[in-house]
Amino acid sequence: MFKAEKGAATTWVYTIMRNITFDLLRKVKSNREDCISDDIWPLAEFNESEEYEFDDHLQNKQLLRVIDTLPVPQQEVVKGFYLMEMSQEQLAQHLNLPLGTIKSRLRLALGKLKVQLGEQHD
Repeated sequence: MFKAEKGAATTWVYTIMRNITFDLLRKVKSNREDCISDDIWPLAEFNESEEYEFDDHLQNKQLLRVIDTLPVPQQEVVKGFYLMEMSQEQLAQHLNLPLGTIKSRLRLALGKLKVQLGEQHD
């Protein structure tokens, strides 16, 4: 019960909220199931990865073939950024080019790839 002489109303509300939150956390903690997901998930992931592995492999080959049709300066930027996971700044330092040039080449290359691969590969 709220008593104005003991403190502000906001303090009382926050205390009630805090206590209810702790009660709910205790309830959830005590009701947890003793099921270990590591026993289930590896099997599900294993089955999924085998189904799609072949399709992904073919798509990767197709993508690499299309990247190889780009002009060499654009290939370097796309491969460095996406395959070697370098930042644009790192690429600029690695290729000894201005950052703006890296960004322009990447934008041009992505436009060409989008046209060659089609809209379904966004």
